Amino acid sequence: MNFFFKKNHLFSKLFVFTVVIITVIASFFTTRLKFDYDFESFFPTDDKDLQFYLDYRDQFEYDNEFILVGLENNEGVFQKDFLLKVRSFTDSVKMIKDVTRVLSPSNARNTIIAPLGMIEVPYLHIDSTDQYASDSAGIYRSEELVGSLFSSDARSVTLFIKTKEGIAKIASDTLLFKIERLMRSFGFDKTHVAGKIRAQYVYLEQIKHEFVLFLVTSFILVVIFLYVSFRSFWGVCIPITVVLLAIVWVLGFMSFIHKPLDIMMVLLPTMMFVVGMSDVVHILTKYLEELRNGKEKQEAFKNTLRDVAFPTFITLLSTGVGFLSLLYSSIKPIRDFGIFTSLGILICFILAFTFLPALILLRKNPIVLKERNEDTFWNKRLHRLLLWVFSNRVKVITGTVVIVVLSFVGINRIVLNNNLLEDIVDSNSLKQDFYFFEEHFSGVRPFEMAITLKDPTRSVFDMDVLQQLNKTEEILKKEYGVGFIVSPVTVVKSVNKALNGGDAGNYKLPADIAAHKEVIQAIRKYKKKSELKVLISPDENKARITGKMHDLGSAAIHGLNKQLELSMQKEIQPRLFNYKLTGGAVMIDKNNEYLVNNMLQGLLMSILVVSLIIAFIYRSFKIVLISIIPNIIPMILVGGLMGFAGIEMKLSTSIIFSIAFGIATDDTIHLLARLKLEMDKGYTYLYAIKRTYISTGKAVVVTSLILSAGFLTLVMSDFQSTFYFGLLVSIVLLVAVVTELLLLPLLLLWMKRK
Repeated sequence: MNFFFKKNHLFSKLFVFTVVIITVIASFFTTRLKFDYDFESFFPTDDKDLQFYLDYRDQFEYDNEFILVGLENNEGVFQKDFLLKVRSFTDSVKMIKDVTRVLSPSNARNTIIAPLGMIEVPYLHIDSTDQYASDSAGIYRSEELVGSLFSSDARSVTLFIKTKEGIAKIASDTLLFKIERLMRSFGFDKTHVAGKIRAQYVYLEQIKHEFVLFLVTSFILVVIFLYVSFRSFWGVCIPITVVLLAIVWVLGFMSFIHKPLDIMMVLLPTMMFVVGMSDVVHILTKYLEELRNGKEKQEAFKNTLRDVAFPTFITLLSTGVGFLSLLYSSIKPIRDFGIFTSLGILICFILAFTFLPALILLRKNPIVLKERNEDTFWNKRLHRLLLWVFSNRVKVITGTVVIVVLSFVGINRIVLNNNLLEDIVDSNSLKQDFYFFEEHFSGVRPFEMAITLKDPTRSVFDMDVLQQLNKTEEILKKEYGVGFIVSPVTVVKSVNKALNGGDAGNYKLPADIAAHKEVIQAIRKYKKKSELKVLISPDENKARITGKMHDLGSAAIHGLNKQLELSMQKEIQPRLFNYKLTGGAVMIDKNNEYLVNNMLQGLLMSILVVSLIIAFIYRSFKIVLISIIPNIIPMILVGGLMGFAGIEMKLSTSIIFSIAFGIATDDTIHLLARLKLEMDKGYTYLYAIKRTYISTGKAVVVTSLILSAGFLTLVMSDFQSTFYFGLLVSIVLLVAVVTELLLLPLLLLWMKRK
């Protein structure tokens, strides 16, 4: 670093100029940064069932490329003006680009196959009000219509709009806007929209909003803390400049490699503001201390680098390990978040020890007093706290043990769970529409079951196979809560009804072999129709049962899966076919199978690497133990709080432990590094602890408060995952600084006695 202290300052100026050029280029790319959100990116990439689902989807169709539109009428659905609007709306939606088909009450037909050919009779004779009574009676006798197209209270209807598969983001947004504009133009009493397209749009708009929100609030918060800590324009601007440059560089690099911001990456600026600021605060605190002790600029910064550089580098490693431990996750956005946040923290570190010294050299020294009231404030209170800790060691240890024991009780109460829209608050219109379809219809969550016959020479249309599939559907309806079911069985039932005059009582499987043969012959005439191709493979050896259900949460659905397995073993002949639950919703639920394993792997990796680093530096197992204990206790405490507060373990809450551990250990490393320096100066062990506690204690408290408050800004998020991430990490860091101030001195004394 000596080149920074050359009298001509030439190198410092050249370095600052280079940083400016890089920043200008990065800023250009940052302006082109894009936002994106894709539900499928949260599929577990290392799960063997993912490939099965992708093959299943390729053979049949995408299970989540649909839009549900709910239309309410306060006077009931059987009103001519309302039904006319439904018909016009349906016809208009059909004309929109990227809509492949629309199933609506206005175009639903009761098919009758007569000797002279096929006749399609509408369930609703919209233009003939005198038939409404008989139409409504027929509709509510038809089990396939109630809960799918008509609500049970007859006050709302729903339209199932199938969209183009793999539709691009811009096209899907355009499609959504057109449908919503059409709904408004017809003036329905109430409207509801649900589906992947709308959910992704809502998520993306919220991501954009929260990116700006977190960036601004983090900036303001850090400015306040820096001013309180350093009480000078100099002490605010220089740290802010360093961290802002790092943020711009990372965002510019992301844009350069076409990496968009998603629900995880939107947290990156906040992470860098609060985590990256830690190094700068430690550097400036030590530098100002040296100036206050009468050192000249060059000597002051040399001493600062000597005392702070190495422990700061070690904390860089520990924090980086915390974020890189997310690479154990099976979810790509989580892994990307770990990689880019680690990169940002590394850039902050590099700029803190290159660009920051250059700025300090080129600027005049800040005006500092030998001793300020603020310093007296910190010194007195830290001194008193240390004396209290030594005087009340039994109380501190006993209190710690009690808290840990209670926390383990709470940990045993933690439940693993996941919902499709868990991130959205209940007040959000998307969530309210979601609840509407669950209350009045079959729900929004897609249900998919793959059927494969064990005998490749047989057909799903064989009579005994259909009977077993029919039993399967009955189990799914009664025990699993699946509605809006479409399958080979529903096709056969519909054709059987059509061949028998279209009466709702004939919506059942054929009763005898002759009737069964007639129905199957009629179906095979239309084998190439798209309606059959999305349900039955060309060789008739594989089939699909699809439907909708309530989003009960992965924990409840896991229980239903076990019950389904028992019922299938008991009721269904195992020799006929194999079944497998699949679909996008199932793949999201599969994340829960990896949550605990990924969390433990990441946390153990963080602990192991940090332990190895500390062991390499201090060559002492006792020091390693002392470093780990104060930072493990906050993890245990937060786990207990989650259990007692009913906060479920899910994707968002599982990643906090390894990240928080990596960050929390930073202050412990700074304290131990300072203790080593004080011991090297020849001070007695107890006096070295005192000097370390008082001199480094302020920086530890200030950085911990900045970190905790920075993470706490995330509770303003409307995303539940972001809310809990910010809240729980803040609690971990606050508890960590408390354990370092109360427990660490006692552990150090224990080590000396041993």
